[in-house]
Amino acid sequence: AHFLFFMHDYSQQPQYKSEDPMLGYLFDTHSNVNKHHHHDHKWGPHFEEVEMGSNATNITVQVGSTVNLNCRISLLQDKTVSWVKRKPEKDDLQLLTVGLHTYSRDSRYTVDFQYPNNWKLQIKVTNKKDEGTYECQISTHPPKIIQMHLHIKAPEVIIVDEDGRPLHDKFYETDSTIQLSCIVRHVAMTSSVVSWLHGDRMLNYDITRGGISVKTDLMEEGAKSSLSVARVNKTDSGNYTCAISQTEYATVTVHVLNEESLAELHHR
Repeated sequence: AHFLFFMHDYSQQPQYKSEDPMLGYLFDTHSNVNKHHHHDHKWGPHFEEVEMGSNATNITVQVGSTVNLNCRISLLQDKTVSWVKRKPEKDDLQLLTVGLHTYSRDSRYTVDFQYPNNWKLQIKVTNKKDEGTYECQISTHPPKIIQMHLHIKAPEVIIVDEDGRPLHDKFYETDSTIQLSCIVRHVAMTSSVVSWLHGDRMLNYDITRGGISVKTDLMEEGAKSSLSVARVNKTDSGNYTCAISQTEYATVTVHVLNEESLAELHHR
């Protein structure tokens, strides 16, 4: 109801498409960010500890975590607070919340109001699609906003060569030793396991073949793991996978060749 009394000509402003009809009542505030003056703060609603027109806040979180975007407002009076996600690449706005009500179809988005004045947007189980610019808006005339850029760190798993470059195929001579290195980034690995597989067979605890060694150094934001397979023959060819989960892994194809075949390959 707070949106219906606004009357303003926005015909000269960029027109944004919207997936939600409620956005017909919200102003696009893109061109108003730098038009607010300090004396407005004395009398009307304003964002605490934020100067209008200052650089937007950058927030980085781990994929799968819960993020809280704070929006502390003084002297809100009878105005309404809304959260909007801006999608500049699509020229689009997505309405998330109005007051304490959620308008997004995604139940992970909610307003977690923290007394006395923090209209905090909470996003649960974050994923890469949650990346983007979020705006907390006050329904003043013209609207006031603050922007927050959310970045999601997703796990990265790569098998690398001696120079640290991603590896997709590797050739070994019969009776030599397979040596592969796997780098895991952007994920807390304090208690996780880096698994090595040959096809579907787990190698970490394999005692039937012999000559297999797995060494993993865990770090706070990743890991480095090495696989050695000694005295290889043709049956050791195939796909070798380094994995931290069913969805996060890297695979390299290993070719074990005899001396003549390997020499011919190098010659070609």
